[in-house]
Amino acid sequence: MSPRLRLVLLVSIPALACALIGLLHPHHLTADTAARWQLMHLVLIPVFPLIGFAPWLIARRTSRALGIVAAVAGYGFATFYTSLDLLAGVAAGTLQLAGVTEGKAPVYEIAREVGLIGVVSLVIACLAATVAVFVRRRLRALPGGVLAVAGAVLVQPGHIYPGLGTLAMLLLAAGLVALAVEVTPTRRAADTPGTNEGPATIAGPNV
Repeated sequence: MSPRLRLVLLVSIPALACALIGLLHPHHLTADTAARWQLMHLVLIPVFPLIGFAPWLIARRTSRALGIVAAVAGYGFATFYTSLDLLAGVAAGTLQLAGVTEGKAPVYEIAREVGLIGVVSLVIACLAATVAVFVRRRLRALPGGVLAVAGAVLVQPGHIYPGLGTLAMLLLAAGLVALAVEVTPTRRAADTPGTNEGPATIAGPNV
């Protein structure tokens, strides 16, 4: 497997998985949807954090400093947005199943707060990845960067609900793929001395 394909898969699969799982996400938590609500958020616990590390995998290939920024911000998304998943997903679903519906409001309130921190962290991580690619590829970084940042921003109102949430995850995946392509040379380019896409212009470890 080529470094480009490997990186593309690593940065896109988590967001695509969330988009697919999100198609089953109920729009409202009720007695009828509580079991599915709880189960799908349990499934998402190991998936959400992987989205936060995708910008770092890109940024570290061209800039150590921006790689660190992306790593810290990605960690912020991984921890705080997973906290939202546990609170508004697993905990709220469990309360609904237990019939303690009056306990959901304070759980949702704190979940929104930690979720916002997670989304802001993801936006920062995507910006860091975009700037890192811009350092090497200049304007070629902008399409992917715009898509990734737009997707990250839409996570706040859309989560992974069908519709807006699906769009958010797809934009995020598409943007990260575009950025990944720009920082990984093709095998042909890597074997050709003097090309702009060869190892001489793309610094950093392979993924």
